[in-house]
Amino acid sequence: LAAAADSLSYPLCITRRKIMSSKAAARGAATRLAAVSKQSSKRSSASGGSKTSKKQKTTTSKDESITPWYNFFTKGDIEYDRYMSTEWGFEKRSDRDLFEKLSLEGAQAGLSWKTILTKREAYRRTFHNFDVDKCAKMKSSDVTKILEIEGSGPDVVVRHRGKIESVINNAKRIQEMRKGELQESGQTFGEFLWSFVHNKPILNSWEALSDMPSKTDESESMSKALRKRGFRFVGPTTCYSMMQACGFVIDHPVDTKEWIEAKRNLEKRSGGYQSR
Repeated sequence: LAAAADSLSYPLCITRRKIMSSKAAARGAATRLAAVSKQSSKRSSASGGSKTSKKQKTTTSKDESITPWYNFFTKGDIEYDRYMSTEWGFEKRSDRDLFEKLSLEGAQAGLSWKTILTKREAYRRTFHNFDVDKCAKMKSSDVTKILEIEGSGPDVVVRHRGKIESVINNAKRIQEMRKGELQESGQTFGEFLWSFVHNKPILNSWEALSDMPSKTDESESMSKALRKRGFRFVGPTTCYSMMQACGFVIDHPVDTKEWIEAKRNLEKRSGGYQSR
């Protein structure tokens, strides 16, 4: 999302007013439905009916009535909606998961996330499910084979030599860190990345999507540190997109259902969190 916001690839037009009006509309609909149900019940009672079958009962969930805030750019795409509701913003800490997300966010540069999401399985097949050690062993001949694969669509990765080579390069850089500074500090690569937010997720309170930055001081510092160690395609916007997706920061607009659920989960988190 940070990359998309930075390139203005979709309108930044969701405001808190619109989000809250959506909730108000849902509550109003639920209230009206309850009133109708109550009146119907009275009429049934007056006519001698004493019981209502389960099929006749009507229940509503105001949460289910509210269209997710991200629908304006997912456009109801099933795969994209599933990603946003079950993955985006959820905490990830393993080396494999973070290496994959950093690689995919790098692949997204200049493209839409939907394009990369539809190709994610192709990337996993191509890069050994993002096993760092296996990716580090890939050679230039492997890159050539990837570039020569025919076809298009979800079964083929984006044929961009620089982006493909960056995955292999970055895997080698992680190996170097593991043999050096990470071994000395007793950290994993994931812990190294999480240190840029002091190991505590940041809960933001954006009232409008247009308030959401494309990069922050933390993503700038992470990018600088990674590039210093030889990583490629890890600019501050790419790093921030990875941080959003992997729960380093919670960027659901404030007071949306997703934001409220994230806050509730963070309050149960043993390591605590940061609120901004």
